[in-house]
Amino acid sequence: MKCLTNKWREGAMLLSFLLISCLAGIFTACDDIEDEYITDTQLSILQENRTSLNYLLKNSTYGTAPGTYPEAGKDILNAAIAELDALIKRVEGGEELDETTLEAAVAKVNKAIDEFKNSKYYNLSPEAQQYINNLLAKADEILAIVNDETKWGNHQGQYPVDNKSVLESAAKDLESLAERIKSGSITDMTKEIYDEAIAAADKKVEEVEDSAWPDNSQITWNLFVDGNAGSYIDFGYSEDYVKFGEDDNQAFTIELWVNIKEYCNKQGEDNCTFLSTMTNDPYWSGWRAQDRTKGLLRTMVAHWEDDNHTNPQEWEPGWKKSDNWTKDRWTHYAFLFRDKGLPGFDTPTDVKCYSMIDGTRQGDPIRVGEPWRTYINEQSIANQIHMTGFCMMDNNGNRNEWFSGYIKKIRIWKTNRTENQVYASYMGNEEGVNADNADLVDAWDFEVKGDQPTQSATETIKGVKGHTATLVGDNWQWVESTTISDNK
Repeated sequence: MKCLTNKWREGAMLLSFLLISCLAGIFTACDDIEDEYITDTQLSILQENRTSLNYLLKNSTYGTAPGTYPEAGKDILNAAIAELDALIKRVEGGEELDETTLEAAVAKVNKAIDEFKNSKYYNLSPEAQQYINNLLAKADEILAIVNDETKWGNHQGQYPVDNKSVLESAAKDLESLAERIKSGSITDMTKEIYDEAIAAADKKVEEVEDSAWPDNSQITWNLFVDGNAGSYIDFGYSEDYVKFGEDDNQAFTIELWVNIKEYCNKQGEDNCTFLSTMTNDPYWSGWRAQDRTKGLLRTMVAHWEDDNHTNPQEWEPGWKKSDNWTKDRWTHYAFLFRDKGLPGFDTPTDVKCYSMIDGTRQGDPIRVGEPWRTYINEQSIANQIHMTGFCMMDNNGNRNEWFSGYIKKIRIWKTNRTENQVYASYMGNEEGVNADNADLVDAWDFEVKGDQPTQSATETIKGVKGHTATLVGDNWQWVESTTISDNK
């Protein structure tokens, strides 16, 4: 840790010198220093470094007062200049230096600059030098805590990551005081000043130590299901999943969060199914939520195409913001459907359904004029189709259109949530998710706080209304949320 800190200080001193050089006109395009190094000739690189050393030699203040350079400091720069002159003479004579030799020459220049700047120590009193050494040692001790990743996190005994800035500030204050002593800005350094600085740093360290988590209650675990390796969630069959009132007068809302880690790996398949109750035996019934063609969010819903219920079809309203919209990020998805038409439009009876993504209505709503275009659930009920997560089941019970990743906070409502309610859910301010709410079909969080859940204890998970979700296969696990790409 100390080595890293010292390197940072060396880099800071070199940066200061480069800025001074820029103001003096040594470099003609300081914004492009890196490009110049790449494109310049060996001779120009050596000459520019010599100019830098010579500038320090000629423009520094020498003496015995704190903040000045001792006369002996000139020897450091003159020795470095002499080495460069020897190399310059060789290159001017036609020799081409190998890359290692050139890099070593530039490194020696940087080292000489650092040694020269550190020669200010020689003009300080022994007491002042000791204060500087002690302050920097204390700063290194604090930075060692900052850089020890085992001390930071959400686990019992660890410190909240946000508190790193408290210790970084304490170390910076100590380093700043040391620099002011070294530069001569403080001409009357006293033990009282030193003691106050150390006490202030110790207080900040104590604050961070007192912030250590007493237990693991703040850790969040999310359920990862590897659909590409055969696992999925079976919610079983329930009429509640597909019947949301009387025929031709049904309304429902599906809400969930999804984070896709790997799209479906089945050859030729471009769908990733979040949840499904669909069947087409002998005709389409039910609904499902999915990501199609990598970022096109859709809900498929069966509906009648005529007024006597003889021509079943399906809608797939969708919304695409960009490719990989659900990949490696949490996306909040909501779908609203109502046979009688959704309110909030000029002609509300025309609008049967629309989606909301991350709390905002997206895409084109399904706008129709015929009242008989209503939701179908008949065959999902007749065939007792299981609701599944991370895949869609065909009529023979085979998985299709799977994916690997996470789903959490699934909510199925037998009513239409308002847009304000969906937005509140997206913001984490849910209402009505309880066993007493008659409009809630069920809700599963697939998110646990505290100690990591055991696999055997969580193979079946009850929703708040009692419906059971069963994890199928062995390719699933609880993952700490800090390891998941997450924008929420």
